[in-house]
Amino acid sequence: MTKEKKTRQQKLQAIHEEIVAYLDGELDVEQTQRVEDRLTRRPDYQRRFQQMQRAWDMLDSLPEAQVDESFSTSTLEMVAVAAEEKWQQVQTSAAGRASRTRLFGMGLTLASAAAGFLLAFCWGPRTNDGWLRDLPVIENVDLYLHADNLDFLQTLHQEAIFAEEEASHVG
Repeated sequence: MTKEKKTRQQKLQAIHEEIVAYLDGELDVEQTQRVEDRLTRRPDYQRRFQQMQRAWDMLDSLPEAQVDESFSTSTLEMVAVAAEEKWQQVQTSAAGRASRTRLFGMGLTLASAAAGFLLAFCWGPRTNDGWLRDLPVIENVDLYLHADNLDFLQTLHQEAIFAEEEASHVG
């Protein structure tokens, strides 16, 4: 919609509201005088007024509906029920959002913990590798500590039987 059309519609709406207020007797003296001046000077305003006056006259010719107190009561009850349903929807929606937010937070926390564990496991320092490599020696340390076995170990060391293996572990 162009700006020109919008402005025209806004003017027509303002004229409509002014004429309705005039027909309902809602205008003060100054506003009433302004409407009556426009009616005498502007044919387009007068046409619009006449159209609305005919519609007002037709409304007056309609039979008036007779409504008893039960109609008002039932209407108010329906409004109250609709308001309660709307309130329940709002409450349910808010509770659902809160639950989803909590579940998302817990899921994100668990995923972060799992990722941290995985990173530490895969790329963390392997401090136990040396212990695992030396486990056979550690398991038999009591045998090596006896005096008669100590001579045997010194002989092995002097003959450098395990020199190659020591060099690969040191480097």
